[in-house]
Amino acid sequence: TVQSVSHVAPLGKLILSQPLFFCSQESPRKRVGLSADGPGRLPEVKAIQQTRRLLANARERTRVHTISAAFEALRKQVPCYSYGQKLSKLAILRIACNYILSLAQLAELDYSSDHSSLNFSQCVEQCTRTLQAEGRSKKRKVRWHSFSI
Repeated sequence: TVQSVSHVAPLGKLILSQPLFFCSQESPRKRVGLSADGPGRLPEVKAIQQTRRLLANARERTRVHTISAAFEALRKQVPCYSYGQKLSKLAILRIACNYILSLAQLAELDYSSDHSSLNFSQCVEQCTRTLQAEGRSKKRKVRWHSFSI
């Protein structure tokens, strides 16, 4: 059976008000010629779908760029061995968590999840171990890639 659905969808600044036709229990490829306007209607629907996909892709790219910029800003605020040291997003989060715990301990606040009340030097040591572990992890990956080539 064919069902007509009145559909209003914003496409950027363009708003389309078009009826879309769906065929129940059939794949989209079998819908050729089911529209009221004849077979010429299908390319128009495909164009609308392509435009929607392009807009969704643009939104996703913007989202990814925003997150990457936020991680880069955070990376610049946490301690590292060198300014240009490349860290993964997970490494940045781990180091930031340890750094925040160290600063909190310095301010005599306890933000640790288990309220273990580490002293400041223990917090700094934990932050240093995380930095070293992330550096070793990167070196292992570089060595592995150079051997696999």
